[in-house]
Amino acid sequence: MEFSFNTIQNFDDHINKSIPNFDVLISSIKSISEYFFVDGSNVYDLGCSTGKLLKEIKCKCNKIGYDNSELLPEEAGFVNVDLNESFAIESACVVYSIFTMQFLKTTQRKEYLKSIYDGLIDGGAMIICEKVYQSSGKLQEVLSFSHYDYKLNHFEASEIIAKERDLRFIMKPCNDKELVNLITETGFSTISQFWQAFNFKAYIAIK
Repeated sequence: MEFSFNTIQNFDDHINKSIPNFDVLISSIKSISEYFFVDGSNVYDLGCSTGKLLKEIKCKCNKIGYDNSELLPEEAGFVNVDLNESFAIESACVVYSIFTMQFLKTTQRKEYLKSIYDGLIDGGAMIICEKVYQSSGKLQEVLSFSHYDYKLNHFEASEIIAKERDLRFIMKPCNDKELVNLITETGFSTISQFWQAFNFKAYIAIK
């Protein structure tokens, strides 16, 4: 059966088993976000899937989740949006992009980041997480196969290979230098990496 995020049973549990220390990442995101919440402003989660992160954060902000997914909750604040197309972000104090941009068309990524930057209030933050390629072929192999070793604790080898085969058509990561350059070119002046697990990285960028 061809891999699809829409057909994964218990999506949030699947992500926890696929990305090492994902729970630490989410806990870190919640803690960092508290420094940027502004009462009455908006918090966006782009590619929010089940909406779990927005539901768990505690703030006096309007929570808005965008995704083009069958997993999207059918409740106020969650909107079906194709993030490869234009979308609105307004008066945002925080915007999350958690392993989302890697699935967008490479030609749309500058526009995607520009929409986030333009929609943030001064002092607002974008928290972006992406899987990246390593510039060193040896390091890429070391981290990739170490990740496979981790996934073997939760999945069969055939499942891991099948997913990798399907993801090659829809996921197009860049390397970390390219990612930081894209963010900088958008206009963000303060950028810092705050988390990493193998080839998965998380950055905060402040407007």
